[in-house]
Amino acid sequence: MKKGDEVIARTLFSIYIIFYMFLYLGYILYIHLLRSTYNVVSLSAILLPFFLLLVFQWMFWTINKSTREKKVSTKCIILSVFCLLLPLSCGIMLGINEQRATFTTEKWLDKHEERVYIVDDLLSKHHFIGKTKEEIYELLGEPTETEYFKTENNIVYYLGDERGLIKIDSEWLVIYFHHNIVTKYSVKTD
Repeated sequence: MKKGDEVIARTLFSIYIIFYMFLYLGYILYIHLLRSTYNVVSLSAILLPFFLLLVFQWMFWTINKSTREKKVSTKCIILSVFCLLLPLSCGIMLGINEQRATFTTEKWLDKHEERVYIVDDLLSKHHFIGKTKEEIYELLGEPTETEYFKTENNIVYYLGDERGLIKIDSEWLVIYFHHNIVTKYSVKTD
């Protein structure tokens, strides 16, 4: 291999490493701010850059086969282990968020400001339509005393600051009744 080609390969690999680091720092910030959880998209986004890094590293290693030394192999292994720490930390953060996003009545009653992160799990696991007001109180406790979205035939629960990067408003769970039976519900932002 020509010396010029080796320099180009080394430069491109170095650029990808810098891009890789910034990409994972962005992922960490995104996961932290938006409290993302495990799903196909998040796992793919986290694993794909690491697999690309391994492919680029393998290509770089095979290109340098003629000049391969023990130092190059050791550097590749150290770089792989170091670069594996970033997707692992993202995976751990997703797992922590997944655990925090799981609904339990205890979490709902104890952590009022974090209800916004568990409401989706609540609504996917518990079907409110047809339940009585007493069943809702048993599951969610007493409603929030507020004038937001309050009418004669509904109850309102404060969920916390709205989701997203800019948290200006609050989110609320509004449950509507007809003769003490739930007819509909919705999550609203004030």
